[in-house]
Amino acid sequence: MFFSLTLEKKLICDTSKKSPMELINEVPPIKVEGRIAVCEGDTDPALGHPIEFICLDLHEPAVCKYCGLRYVQDHHH
Repeated sequence: MFFSLTLEKKLICDTSKKSPMELINEVPPIKVEGRIAVCEGDTDPALGHPIEFICLDLHEPAVCKYCGLRYVQDHHH
């Protein structure tokens, strides 16, 4: 199956839709108790990614290298 050149150009040049990175950046950072976050990408293993252990020692959000979800340490002060 092949697309017509016009349809292909329309799909490539359509800027009205958000990119995956824009969509993932709309998700607020996930607060985690403790210093280590565990990310699997999704609760369904078929839709997720390998388990990623993420250190939260820094003050800015830590990002999962597979899916882009951001994590921060939830400080209870």
